[in-house]
Amino acid sequence: MICPLSPAAVFGFAAFHFYAALLLFDSRLAPLPLLAFLLACAIAPFIPDRGFYLPIVSRGKRGERGIALTFDDGPDPGITPLLLDLLDKHGVCATFFVTGERAARHPGIIREILSRGHSIGNHSFSHMPLLMLKGMRTLRREVNAAQSILGRFGIVPLAFRPPVGITNPHLWRVLLEQGMYCVNFSCRAADMGNLRVAGLSSRVLRRVSPGDIVALHDVTPPRASAERLLGEFEALIRGLKGKGLEIVPMARLIGKEVMQRGITPGGRQPATLFYDALAAEYDREQFNSAVSISRRAEYALFEARVPLLFEGADRVLEIGAGTGIFTLAMARHCREVVAVDISGGMLEVLRQKAVKERLVNIRTLVGNAETIDLGGNYSLACAFSSLYYLADLPAFFNRLAHHLEPGGRLYFITSRRSLFGFFTRIGNAARQGLWLKAHSRGEIAAMLAAAGFEDIQVSSHLFKSWVSGGMLLEVAARKGRGRPAGEGCLEDGSPGGYNEKSLTPGRSGSMTVKEQLKKIIIEGINLEEVRPEDIVDAAPLFGDGLGLDSLDAVELVVLIQKHFGIEIKDMEEGREAFRSINSLAAFVEERRRG
Repeated sequence: MICPLSPAAVFGFAAFHFYAALLLFDSRLAPLPLLAFLLACAIAPFIPDRGFYLPIVSRGKRGERGIALTFDDGPDPGITPLLLDLLDKHGVCATFFVTGERAARHPGIIREILSRGHSIGNHSFSHMPLLMLKGMRTLRREVNAAQSILGRFGIVPLAFRPPVGITNPHLWRVLLEQGMYCVNFSCRAADMGNLRVAGLSSRVLRRVSPGDIVALHDVTPPRASAERLLGEFEALIRGLKGKGLEIVPMARLIGKEVMQRGITPGGRQPATLFYDALAAEYDREQFNSAVSISRRAEYALFEARVPLLFEGADRVLEIGAGTGIFTLAMARHCREVVAVDISGGMLEVLRQKAVKERLVNIRTLVGNAETIDLGGNYSLACAFSSLYYLADLPAFFNRLAHHLEPGGRLYFITSRRSLFGFFTRIGNAARQGLWLKAHSRGEIAAMLAAAGFEDIQVSSHLFKSWVSGGMLLEVAARKGRGRPAGEGCLEDGSPGGYNEKSLTPGRSGSMTVKEQLKKIIIEGINLEEVRPEDIVDAAPLFGDGLGLDSLDAVELVVLIQKHFGIEIKDMEEGREAFRSINSLAAFVEERRRG
């Protein structure tokens, strides 16, 4: 779900709380945080390299020593063709941020720009200087109209440069809807749209440094000749080379594609854009940053399952394969792995790894796993920290069930709804502009049961304590043999077995107490209603009889009490009775009769 959480939103939230706190001490000082926030909101949009309202690319990647030339406001029949000849002469590749209106008027120049190997970005449709003072509807119309026109040339720009470099609070959402990102600049000629041509090259050469994105204009100057402007451009190119600065394509400088060919405008998901840009650095980030705690825990769980699930498997489907952190290990133990991911850049890294490892049994599919053809049936499907990107998880489980053979296994690790996870999702909204979905143990079990899965096992991991039931859910299930997906659901669409919300015995049909207890242990529940006294009382209750850790024991005790309407108080009396499933069932039956 698109959820752009910008620094402006965080600043505003903090300012309001400081205001409320100051009201308790000195009401005269209370307005100061709000005034500071309003001042920042007024100034930040005019600072082109500050991402106050959204992430902004204004310089090259860290370590890049080249610079990129960009030209705004064209195409112009009096300037752009001459500029293309000049760039060819010096072997320079540039990026042209064109307006939709001018592109529609001069299609031949757009085709010429593309045929000579340059890139094109979106600079709005009409280039309204005060566009960012307009509402979201106008902004969306300007961006989308330019995308539509440029799509006629077989390209889809991914980079958007706002007119005059000004941003606003609505821009990030509009760009996310189109799968685009914002590019500004770190060095400009202060040419006022070519009103100040004289000294243009010297002004840039004084300010430019490695990694800069230089903003220029390819429009006819009102107070100078085209020859004068082209002379300044040539002096600039020679001067940059004289300073030892290589002029490189902007895509190379920033590590992101500026445009793509052969896709539909708006057809890219925001997550695709994010992970395509991150692909080269993804593995390093996953194991050498704050997220490594979660990723290492996830990989340890996966390694423990490899001998049981993957050894000797036939065809394995991996959803959200990414760069192949898990894929390569799977491929060594099964006949074939089909790796699906929304990011072509991530899968390209995976393919390179497979070649290096001489693994020829990995096939990749680029696209949304909810809609693309998944390619036949599988004996096992798996996913690792990717299902929270899906729009409709219950529908996806139903879809997946149709691609699993009878008795086929499903294994995945995903985010559990928890306090720690909530802060993780806030961080993701600030970084990607997306709110990732998390679920409870009961919700996951119910979705799988509704899709026709059996033997459902859901366990929680990472930062488990009496405060939090863990950040990760590890899930294993089996598709029912000879049963189509969805069979076994109740008339209202909820799964058979216990109902996680009501936990009433009547929903379990004719199941015996022993069968119900087994189902409870297999499917698990969440800990949202566990009381502190339950923790204290239940901690010593199950030691070794059921093979559960102390936290699972707490969950089981609480659920038994709710499900069967009994109360368990005497720990000493119950200790021996809880040593096995059979005696546990007998204990419950005795309490219910008593």
